[in-house]
Amino acid sequence: MGSYEKRIAECLHLRAIKMACLLFLCALVMIGNVFAQTGTERDLRRTMVDIQVVNQSFDKVFEQIEAATAFRFVFNPSEIARSGKVTISKKNISVEQVLRLLPPPLQYELRGSNILILEERKPVNSAAPRLLHTGRVSDAEGHVLPGVSIIVKRTARRVITDEEGVFRIEAGPGDTLRFSLLGFQDQETAVSLSAPQDIVLQPGSSALREVVVIGYGSANKENLTTAIGTVKGEQLNERATTLNVMQGLAGKVAGVSVMINSGKPGGNPIVKIRGTGSINAYNGPLYVVDGIVGADPMNIDPNIVESVDVLKDAAASAIYGARGSNGVIAITTKKGGKNTPAISFRNTLSFATLAREIDLMDANEALEMFRREYAYQPGRIAPHLDPDRQFSRKEDLFNADGTPKYNTDWQKEASRLAVSHEHALSFSLGKEDISALAGLSFSDQQGILINSYSRQVNGFINLGWNVKKWLHIQTVLNSGAFKQNNVDINTFGLNAVRQIYEFLPFFPVRYPDGTYSRKADYPGAESSENPVRLMNEVQSVAGRTYTMGNLLATFYLSPKLQFTAGISGQTGASYNLYFSGRDIIGYSDVQQGVATRGHGQTGSWTSEDYFTWKDNFGKHHLTGVAGASWYYFASMNTQAGSEGFFDDFFSYNSLQTGLVPQRPSSGSSRNAMNSFYMRFNYDYDNRYLFGISLRADGSSRFGANNRYGYFPSFSAAWRLSSEPFLRDVRSINSLKLRVSYGIVGNSDIGDYVTQSRINSGQTPFGGQVEPSATLGGLGNRDLKWERAHQLNLGVDATLLDRRVQFTADVYNRITKDLLYFKLLPSTSGYEGVFDNIGSIRNRGLELSLTTENIRRKNFSWNTSLIYSMNRSLVLNLNGDIMYPWAGRIMEGRPLNEFYGYQRLGTWGTNEAAEAAVYGKKPGDLKYADLNHNKVKDAGDRTVLGNGMPDFEGSIVNTVNYRNFSLALDLQVIYGHSLANLTRLIMENAAPVTNSYSSLLDAWTPEHQGTMNAALRLPGDGFDSEIDSYNIEKGSFLRVRNITLGYRLPSVWLKRCHLRSAVLGVSAENYFLFTKYKGYDPEASSFDGDFNQGVDLYQYPKAKTMAFTLNVTF
Repeated sequence: MGSYEKRIAECLHLRAIKMACLLFLCALVMIGNVFAQTGTERDLRRTMVDIQVVNQSFDKVFEQIEAATAFRFVFNPSEIARSGKVTISKKNISVEQVLRLLPPPLQYELRGSNILILEERKPVNSAAPRLLHTGRVSDAEGHVLPGVSIIVKRTARRVITDEEGVFRIEAGPGDTLRFSLLGFQDQETAVSLSAPQDIVLQPGSSALREVVVIGYGSANKENLTTAIGTVKGEQLNERATTLNVMQGLAGKVAGVSVMINSGKPGGNPIVKIRGTGSINAYNGPLYVVDGIVGADPMNIDPNIVESVDVLKDAAASAIYGARGSNGVIAITTKKGGKNTPAISFRNTLSFATLAREIDLMDANEALEMFRREYAYQPGRIAPHLDPDRQFSRKEDLFNADGTPKYNTDWQKEASRLAVSHEHALSFSLGKEDISALAGLSFSDQQGILINSYSRQVNGFINLGWNVKKWLHIQTVLNSGAFKQNNVDINTFGLNAVRQIYEFLPFFPVRYPDGTYSRKADYPGAESSENPVRLMNEVQSVAGRTYTMGNLLATFYLSPKLQFTAGISGQTGASYNLYFSGRDIIGYSDVQQGVATRGHGQTGSWTSEDYFTWKDNFGKHHLTGVAGASWYYFASMNTQAGSEGFFDDFFSYNSLQTGLVPQRPSSGSSRNAMNSFYMRFNYDYDNRYLFGISLRADGSSRFGANNRYGYFPSFSAAWRLSSEPFLRDVRSINSLKLRVSYGIVGNSDIGDYVTQSRINSGQTPFGGQVEPSATLGGLGNRDLKWERAHQLNLGVDATLLDRRVQFTADVYNRITKDLLYFKLLPSTSGYEGVFDNIGSIRNRGLELSLTTENIRRKNFSWNTSLIYSMNRSLVLNLNGDIMYPWAGRIMEGRPLNEFYGYQRLGTWGTNEAAEAAVYGKKPGDLKYADLNHNKVKDAGDRTVLGNGMPDFEGSIVNTVNYRNFSLALDLQVIYGHSLANLTRLIMENAAPVTNSYSSLLDAWTPEHQGTMNAALRLPGDGFDSEIDSYNIEKGSFLRVRNITLGYRLPSVWLKRCHLRSAVLGVSAENYFLFTKYKGYDPEASSFDGDFNQGVDLYQYPKAKTMAFTLNVTF
């Protein structure tokens, strides 16, 4: 290892040790304080103030609260004037405690950030007897709910539940109680004086009141001026089979495409926000976990997630500047609550099978294929029908008449009933000044293909400590390990998934002597192993360990100003191990075993320091943020291998025993960024809202000429429902119009691209292989930032007593100065150069609708609908044309188009002369001659479809009846095409391998006019280009999930000493309606942004039945 790599390693190691020690020390101190502190009553909104009034009216108290917090009071001045005067001198007291100190009967109601002071109502019938009514209030999960407002509707008497969710209120027979709490549905119930009542509040539809993360702070959703979608933690885990955060996010936010493109256990979904905006740079969103920028969401246990906020438009993500070009997904983890200790346990047991089989030839059909191929050439006969032809396994495979002895369904032989389980345990506690939440989870996911699996263990802790009145510390630590066994490695000859499709069905898994069958056991077939052997004997293991954490210190400098200093870090180590035994054919020329090992390390740290300022005066409300950020990242990797082993015993653990060592490789990289940012928000009278932000980023990836990029944004909103002309319209609870415009950047093109590079390699010279060096990419010191300009118009509406919530957004995003790798002529000596060339436009419409169709005491029915439509267009590419897999990218055309020949059918015997003009004969494929030059050439290619859908959406219906709940989740994607390259390759390789059974509908002299060419042996030639026959319609409707849940009644919970217990059963991916002939129409075999919809030997998806148990003690 050179000095440079050593410095990087030492730097990463030292920072990791410092970070771990710091977080561990804080954890010890905070945990100690948890058990040392004494608790008091939970405050209404956990907001602390200082109050100093002497013999003054209530409104003076309200003024001091408004000056120190975001709360605003709404009251009748004459009514307050009659309430008398008070004297209060308190420091660090909660708002709720202040309100309790005011002489009764003070009645109030919390609406968003407004506190409505209610007038005292006198009893209608003061003679009615009043008795003490008691009970407890909890949520649907059984967690007690402090701070719930309970009002006797007849008398307006009001109380609030205590820390244990218990309430006591005087009420008479026949009275009705109304229970209300922010974030839950209001509930009314008749008084029961015979026994205490247990009240369960259901989650409410007041989404506009939610608090969302907006980057370096948070805001009430009702005050947003930008396009942000929010998903709560319980929504992420609605589907029992959710193993990662992104999988749980699928179908939850309009404009966010989460493609579950493979059934491989531990696979990464492909996530995009509002389409594809770049060609050679990164197109995925930026992930932020508890302020840790650039975190990997696959390392986060979804059970510990409190909420996920998706910043979609440029005005929302511009605060992240160069890293927010493709949107931002901010993940907030759970924190310990200020209540009694709670232990939660979640267990999931699931059973998965192959969701869908494709129609492949059976043994008799495959032999018929071979018979036709040989019969096409006069005088030839298929080996299994030729009595004079002998080969080693003929008697094992065929009867004397040539019929097969075996008919193996390789889809069934290579798949299995996969049993998976997941366990998550969390512990939460909190006192007045400190809170803690710790979690531990383990998942073991079996794949439906033999010997494929993924396992992950994850530990998490989140600690908060009010050290002093002026100082709060928050720290998060997340660490774990992941391991995956692959069977779909990208090696064409050895890919076990490919052999499921192609291995001939008249072979057995094993012969009677125990030997695995091989395709070459039949003369003329290609040489490869059967899939069961490959899955059992080829080892391909990948894994990683990871740790990330942060430490935030917030200093409350004054009631209006606070300063936050934070540091976060991430470290990771990954490995890839591969071994193919000495007797496995198809990979190495020496065929004596192949082993490789690859290892990598990454590390990064970020420092964030920023001020937050809030002020209110009259009807004016202002918030500002200003700060600076520093970021550093480094990585290193090594790769080594060997071939030609004398024994399989050591697997990949002894590379030095191989006779033919592979050339090792290694590398390292690093980059840094420093940033300055600010945001300012203004709100007048809760009606007119404005926001501006600006960020300056300086990246080491660019030359000194263009190192800094500047990214501004502006947004505004008008709350029409607060205007006098709509304020009294009872059917409109909230109505807001939004507009925003912003510029964000992209610098994710790799390191050192502004510098000319040299590639190292090996070259034959003088009869030996010698080290060599060749020119790589040409440097470009004038390279500058890719910029995306985005305009967004939106509307948010809440209607009909909050039973209908609607959000719509239209956007126009133009990405300019694309970071584009332009190929150079070979005479230059360089491969190419990164330059700012071209522009891409994305336009779209997003709709989100949530309705409470039925709202009854013991019955409710809710519906949620998501609709997303995006259109991408290449505006400029400087005249270049790109040809990715099965496609074409050019100016004036949409992205992700499939491009090829238009298949018309086959040439008939009566068209022999015309076919000869094109160099064809009867039985060959016939293509449209679009340029009419009597030659099949590039000019005959045309657009065949597009891998991007016209629209995608989801519909979720949830029905609750007493303790039961039923949810139906539908997914629809419409208008896209798929390039079924699996089918293309199989049909062209049919003379040596298995294929779709539809291939038997091939041309023969007696059966002409088909879409399949005559079956011929390889030497007779065939067409293998992409054409319209292999571009299939991919539209589909999927019943993504059906979940039935049952919440144990409170009587049972008390007997078992539980707070809550929920049982659930769900069916995942059981119903799919599509015309696509592959395994699944939601396919994309390559991670490239312009290969969406390319299906090549994809790991098939599973249908899963899962059982869950959620218990809280």
